[in-house]
Amino acid sequence: MEKKILIGIDLSENSLKAVDYVGRMMSSDPKVQITLLNVIRQPSPDVMPDEKERISHVERLYAETASLMEEAGKRLSSQGIPQANIHIKIQVCDRLVSISELILQEQKREGYETVVIGRRGMTKRQEFLFGSVSKKIVTDARDCVVWVVE
Repeated sequence: MEKKILIGIDLSENSLKAVDYVGRMMSSDPKVQITLLNVIRQPSPDVMPDEKERISHVERLYAETASLMEEAGKRLSSQGIPQANIHIKIQVCDRLVSISELILQEQKREGYETVVIGRRGMTKRQEFLFGSVSKKIVTDARDCVVWVVE
């Protein structure tokens, strides 16, 4: 039976630890399907001088992120996950939608049985100000297993 795993990745060190953890845990399962998901937030129009600059900024981030996501995919394949079973998704979103909400929407839409995220180790103050993606996913996830890797 095919297993579908979604790894929410922001390319922090703990996010890459989550990639490595999944690679070690699933290396013996040739049917596992792993998707690496990264969310790029568009900058607020108030921050960028004009729309052209804003689009250019997102395009640069996308290219940089795609390269780093390919590297994360190579980490999985080096641990025995077949390259054909590794999928990369990069979503660009506006600032009104939370990253945790997008990850959970993807989980539900594509039927992933497991969601894996790295915990960034925020202080309580940072968590209060910015929110914690891992905490929100653990709290709001339904019909799936959640692994939080630290």
